[in-house]
Amino acid sequence: MSLPVSTDAKNRAFRTLLQGLLLDVIVAVVAVLATNVGDATWTKEYWLGIAALVGKSVVTAIVSYFARKYLPPAV
Repeated sequence: MSLPVSTDAKNRAFRTLLQGLLLDVIVAVVAVLATNVGDATWTKEYWLGIAALVGKSVVTAIVSYFARKYLPPAV
């Protein structure tokens, strides 16, 4: 039995969001480690970079939702 399209779209979007955020966390941890190894400091640019990563994940999840809802996969 398959899920309704709306439910499946929400599920896929949520999974995409979690995957994107996991990647963002990994990149942020690497950035923190890199700044601790070097003499870099957390500047506005670092925070903008992290915000851009999170924003990318949110936009990707939204696109995933609409792609599943309005462009269903071929059976």
